[in-house]
Amino acid sequence: MTEVNQRIEVVTLFKSEGDPSELIFPARMRWRKEEIIFTELGLRHPTHKGQRMIHVFDMSDGVNDYRLEFDAEMLTWTLISILSGDKK
Repeated sequence: MTEVNQRIEVVTLFKSEGDPSELIFPARMRWRKEEIIFTELGLRHPTHKGQRMIHVFDMSDGVNDYRLEFDAEMLTWTLISILSGDKK
């Protein structure tokens, strides 16, 4: 696992219907001038950092796994870590 902890750009889809845990879907992110398209949402859970509400998303592009955090107060996205997968 590689620790990153950098702010990123994210394109997010907000669905009007469905399971409440899947109403928001980070579709793609830009990091280091590279665009990564997510294909799977592994887990989403809210938590707190001090007084701020943070939403943690475990995402996958089909090869690598990414942990993202959305700060609901500051309205910022942060790439927390990357778990590299095997390209087969």
